[in-house]
Amino acid sequence: MPAPRPDVTTALRSTRLWRSASDEAVASLAAQARVQDAPRGTMLVSQGGPATRLGVVVVGTVKVFHLGADGRALTFEKVGSGDPFGAVAVLAGTRYPATAEAATAVTVAWVSRESLFALIESEPQLTRSLVTDLANRVVNQTAVAATLNMDVPSRLAGYLFQQALAGGRTTEAGLVVDLGMSKGELASALGTVPETLSRALARLRDDGVLEVRTRDVVVKDVGALARLGSGMER
Repeated sequence: MPAPRPDVTTALRSTRLWRSASDEAVASLAAQARVQDAPRGTMLVSQGGPATRLGVVVVGTVKVFHLGADGRALTFEKVGSGDPFGAVAVLAGTRYPATAEAATAVTVAWVSRESLFALIESEPQLTRSLVTDLANRVVNQTAVAATLNMDVPSRLAGYLFQQALAGGRTTEAGLVVDLGMSKGELASALGTVPETLSRALARLRDDGVLEVRTRDVVVKDVGALARLGSGMER
């Protein structure tokens, strides 16, 4: 068996799913993995396809999204180096519930379902970290799907409030919150289109909740943002 690429081993070593695995087990997993280098825009996993392998990002960023019957895409997450995608479906032996696309040029290490189960059998202590991580992923994706019951300003407010908690910067003008992505990407992540996102931003601006800038916003009323994002205020 050829020696695995060092960058692949490093990425697999940092993967949360098997963080308690021995170095020998991770090295074996890396040696069995199939490595794919793909340009931006490559469809890595197709929604509805049989889930026979999970991907781990080695280099770059992968976008995971669900394409609805109306043709709109709802972004579940963007994952980077060391992050897995497709794991829940692979362990369940079902079909992929979402599409995974290269958001940048990427290198992906593909781990087969058989290799993953062999790892669990060889190191049964991994079961706890696997269950914990996958349960968190299901909860997070359920929360994303639940936001579809809210209108776009509420979804936007919820997203901005989470961004504020993660890294808002206090300034004299107010709490500066980075959008985290382009407005087009944000519209997709919220399950809407850029025009509707622009109207939602304008509504929050006109209500005195925030000031809109190019790549960030200045939050003027954090309480209103939190209430609207939680669905308590419409």
